[in-house]
Amino acid sequence: MQTIALSYRGAQTQVPAAWLRLHCPCEECALIDIGERRVLVAGPSDWDLASVEQGQENTVVTWRSGHVSTYPADFVQLMQRKANRRRWEPQLWDTSHVVAEVRHDDLMSDAEVRRRALLDYRAHGLLVVRGVPTSGVPTEDFFDALRIPIWEGPFGLRSIDTRVQAVAYNVAETAEALPPHTDLAGYEWPPSGQMLHLLVNDTTGGESIAVDGWQALHSLRTDEPEMFDVLVDVPVAHRLFSENRETFARAPLVRLDTEGAVSGFRFSNQTIQPLPLDEPRLAEWHLAYAELTRRLLDPQQAVSFKLEEGDAYLTHAHRVLHGRTAFATGGDRCIRDVYFEFDNVLALVDQLTGELF
Repeated sequence: MQTIALSYRGAQTQVPAAWLRLHCPCEECALIDIGERRVLVAGPSDWDLASVEQGQENTVVTWRSGHVSTYPADFVQLMQRKANRRRWEPQLWDTSHVVAEVRHDDLMSDAEVRRRALLDYRAHGLLVVRGVPTSGVPTEDFFDALRIPIWEGPFGLRSIDTRVQAVAYNVAETAEALPPHTDLAGYEWPPSGQMLHLLVNDTTGGESIAVDGWQALHSLRTDEPEMFDVLVDVPVAHRLFSENRETFARAPLVRLDTEGAVSGFRFSNQTIQPLPLDEPRLAEWHLAYAELTRRLLDPQQAVSFKLEEGDAYLTHAHRVLHGRTAFATGGDRCIRDVYFEFDNVLALVDQLTGELF
């Protein structure tokens, strides 16, 4: 492939012509203000060179197609910043972690408070918000103020109010202790963000519990790498259903990104389905699942906190497991679940911190 020598970090670097043609910065090839591409490069005829004129300020390339591209002297450096942009670094935690808390009114009114709170939420996947309104449409107002769209599910619902029911749809509709889990594992792509908002609480008990699933996976990967690999490779089904509702999905418990880092985790022992008996790694998977469960249930991995009426907490739902202790059944208790995509939190943090290119 043809190349052109361009300046990068004080030296001449051979840059492939195809790379340059695809990223031509002219208005004909790109929407300059928003950085989106117009040009579609379909093959070698699009990046065949006719001439190259190099100067101190820029390099002008004429292509065989007749198109002319002008590349500023700092073009390669700018494009490499974009190419090497990396995801935020999660900070793993255990029971010693001090959960970040913020007052709702401060979060809404003070941009610096909002920036710090969301940075902590991004890093740890957990944030407690005290004093969220309980009247009117508080969840819609909360997310509208932060410009985070609500995930309309499951079954088209923007929020789910959970109370004890005589005939429970799932264990959350009982007063029993709820072990750490992630929600909606029966979806191919469960929502990656969740808010749990305590609207009414006339009971005792029901303390909230959270566990950093990525920390548990990190320890498993370090101590038992073969077990970790089994959980990455073997798909397992989850199902949540009732007489008029159905969700079902089959996927591995652990998802990795292109660099091998954990990027997603689902864990719902309540809704897990049996593996087929002809699964080649059936025994290995069960051993790995049991070991992971042991680590997730270790009290040294959990944090706990008490919500009062109006309080809420947000989780990165592809990372942090939530649960609760049992509570008394003598009074009313209602907690509202709202789901969203954590990507929208990441985008908001980038805007608030200026981490844009």
